Amino acid sequence: MVKELVVYPDDRILSCTDVRDFKDESLPRLLGDIRDTMEAHGLEALTAMQVAHPFNIVVIKKQDGSYWELINPRILKKEGRFEHKETTSYYPDIELTVPRYERISLLYEDRHGNPHSLKVEDRELAALIQQQMDFLAGGTPLDRVSKEYRERVLEALADKGLVPMSGEVCPTFSRKDYVTSFTDKILFLMGLSLLTPLAAKLFHWSQETVAKIYVFDKFAFPFVIVLMIVYFIYAQYEAKKYRQCSSCQIGNQIGIILKRLVADLAFAVGAWLLVNPHSPLF
Repeated sequence: MVKELVVYPDDRILSCTDVRDFKDESLPRLLGDIRDTMEAHGLEALTAMQVAHPFNIVVIKKQDGSYWELINPRILKKEGRFEHKETTSYYPDIELTVPRYERISLLYEDRHGNPHSLKVEDRELAALIQQQMDFLAGGTPLDRVSKEYRERVLEALADKGLVPMSGEVCPTFSRKDYVTSFTDKILFLMGLSLLTPLAAKLFHWSQETVAKIYVFDKFAFPFVIVLMIVYFIYAQYEAKKYRQCSSCQIGNQIGIILKRLVADLAFAVGAWLLVNPHSPLF
């Protein structure tokens, strides 16, 4: 069945959820509807979200006419930035220039729930997959471009009678990025402090100097936790403020927070073992 496309300025672009039940009869029916819709509109790729079904599903039409179904896709690695000219059914008759990666590695599942891994080295295909992933994250390709370029595109769409709703697109840069940047600097210093035993021997540092470095580590550990709490609270505020914010989704937030908390804990344990002036190393 051919479904109605979600087209700008329709704001039904939401963060999608994973497919859990691969035995549900509605899954192959939805995949068939996506294919029918692609055929009807001459599209080479489409997500479930673009037919108003918020699931992590991407369908791509191959050159031989068959279809490639990516369910619950995850991009693990990106390499080689380039500027890619692309179109999407969400922004009718508009060509966008969007920064993409030439090569990607991803994981996904097929309609039976079988896992697959793949490295895509064709940059057109890699860019196409990245574009679809923007929709799965609750965003659009315009979330990837500069503020000035985005405004020009929105003006062009307005000239066609397509006027965006206020608060629809999130800013390219977020104030919460200041928090992660500051946190990363603290984590870098914590990691650097683990070289204290070596530096103390090379430069004959006193125990008092070592103790001061250890005091920094003791205060830095809880401070990073506080910063991550601040980050999460502000990210939730932005998620409510902007309707299409790929960087505000809970999955992205948790990933960013967990990586830094794990590093924080590892450096704190390392400091207790290596920088503690009461350690046998001193």
